[in-house]
Amino acid sequence: MSSANAQSSDVSADNQRSESLVPSLNGHSFLTLSYLRSSFISTNLNADFGFGMTSKLDIPGIIIGDFEILGFEGSLLFFDINVAYQQRVTSWLAFYATFKVAGRLGTEMSTILVDGVNTLTGGDIGWLIRIKTTEKFNLSGTININNITGSFINVTDYFKEIIDGSPYPTVIKKVPALSIGMGLRGAYAFNPTYGFQFQVGAAYGESLERESTTAYFSGGFLFDVDFNPKHNVPVGLALGYTNSSAPLIVMNSGGVANLFTGKLAYTGSDEFELGLQFTHYYVKINSIDSKPFINKILLSLRFYF
Repeated sequence: MSSANAQSSDVSADNQRSESLVPSLNGHSFLTLSYLRSSFISTNLNADFGFGMTSKLDIPGIIIGDFEILGFEGSLLFFDINVAYQQRVTSWLAFYATFKVAGRLGTEMSTILVDGVNTLTGGDIGWLIRIKTTEKFNLSGTININNITGSFINVTDYFKEIIDGSPYPTVIKKVPALSIGMGLRGAYAFNPTYGFQFQVGAAYGESLERESTTAYFSGGFLFDVDFNPKHNVPVGLALGYTNSSAPLIVMNSGGVANLFTGKLAYTGSDEFELGLQFTHYYVKINSIDSKPFINKILLSLRFYF
């Protein structure tokens, strides 16, 4: 009997430990996406590393009289580095801070000359506030301050400024942008296998165009499946959609991006999440008329403490 009681105590302790590390509802542990953050109050460290590429693009050049110069074919490379830390302060409040680097550049010298080298660095700090939690549902609100700096190296714009008679033409432009945002995040567990999450948010502040302000909007959802509880297979799948005008996605070209995302993850640990994420979307690029599609692959790591 004492041995059985000890085993029962060990199982209970393991369950408590699992619940304290990996957020779950109704026996379901939720997956995360780089574009859709968790709604749970927890302490965790997250790191994402990824890159993507467009298909071949026909990039028009500069028209001078009856001649066209700097017109090329090529591809653009996109890369992302995201590091985020969230600290649980109380059972209903958490503080988080992120650092992000996003970039876009040509894969050949011709596309670098035409589209330039575009990078965004910065991040945000914010607070995650629990609004409501039940056995199957969790809802939280967010308040955040975003600060990014865009660095744009563009030879085409430089030549255009010279042709237009600009008194101070420049190849490199640095533009800071500060904004304040708020939003809602939620999660619902149908059962230990299936889960659903959503996120909506808005921000207002400086844009990546000098001396102008703008509003940013984003919203998305995902469905995820964890095969571990019922089938003892530590594999999870997630499919999600995000609509966003955030500058870290659309750069300085503006517009709205529709992102379709899938993820394959390892779910056999109570302390971390490891996954490979694939994203497909179209984005506006100023150097061409049509919106090219982009495919991105991203490695995601999340550690819970």
